[in-house]
Amino acid sequence: MDTEQQRFSDMKRRVYKIVLPVLVGLLGLSLFLSENEGLLLMINLILLVGMLFAWLLLSTKLSLRVIEWFLLALAGAYLLTMVIQGIYTQMLEYGDSSLGDFIIWMPLIALLMFLLFDRLPALLANLALFVVLLIPSVPAFPHLHSEQVESLILFYTGIAVYTGLAYFLHQLYRRRAEQNAMLRFAYMDALTGIANRHRIDNWLRKKVELGEQTGQLFSVLFFDLDHFKDINDVYGHKTGDDVLRQLAKVVQGELDHGDLFGRWGGEEFIILTDTGEQESFLLAERLRKAVGEHDFGIAGRVTASFGLSVNRPGDTAESVVLRADERMYQSKQAGRNRVTGRTMVSGDD
Repeated sequence: MDTEQQRFSDMKRRVYKIVLPVLVGLLGLSLFLSENEGLLLMINLILLVGMLFAWLLLSTKLSLRVIEWFLLALAGAYLLTMVIQGIYTQMLEYGDSSLGDFIIWMPLIALLMFLLFDRLPALLANLALFVVLLIPSVPAFPHLHSEQVESLILFYTGIAVYTGLAYFLHQLYRRRAEQNAMLRFAYMDALTGIANRHRIDNWLRKKVELGEQTGQLFSVLFFDLDHFKDINDVYGHKTGDDVLRQLAKVVQGELDHGDLFGRWGGEEFIILTDTGEQESFLLAERLRKAVGEHDFGIAGRVTASFGLSVNRPGDTAESVVLRADERMYQSKQAGRNRVTGRTMVSGDD
């Protein structure tokens, strides 16, 4: 859950880094092309400087929540000031029919609420903003002509529509995120964070089908840790679990882009790579040495035994794994800490 929240927070920070400069540029261009002056110009300049300041804060270690609160306070103050100025200056004093162009920012405020808060608090916050923006208009309604009243009604209706749309988008994103999280957990080994057997089975099936259709070669590297039961018996299962987690990181650090790695079960692991026997043998040998040279802490030095097989016509997922499994046990029987392929064998060095 913490990982999901951090991923969402990082995503928001990236979005803000892109969106804020765009908004600053648009607002600056609007001010340059408009004839705003006096209080109206000052209000927009404060908003522009505030957004630029928030963008600079995104590159610091300051909590994203603090930056979001700053943006929310800035946006709320801006809207309230502009509504008051629009009603009592633009409409009542100058006779304008609308509040002004600032209303185009309303959708962003509604979305910001749902980025900052959970679903219900965001809905309540938008409702509170609606009330706060409605209050200044109440005394002015009797003094407004029909076009001005219609403009205000459209403005407040727009707030409600934007809130509903933001609520719907939030729900949609939340459900999609939950589905993605469930899918990841369904295919992920909880202990090591790598693929689990269910996902490996899917990979194998697709690799075998592709091999039958196109002749594409792939290799299966099947390996497990030597004397792992002794580690659990001597140091406890907690240490054993830590060894498995470290092993996963060591192996991941040695794999090339496109290599598929997962936990088959217990201390057994599988790698699928789109290479023939010679290349996959070199990979297995590199992994064997990397594992053997790694310091696993309390458990000390640990070795692994490897078996590898390459797909061939008529193979099934089970048959190609079975050959790799049998060769892995040949490595065990030959003294462990070895790699055994169909024609290539490495020994303990």
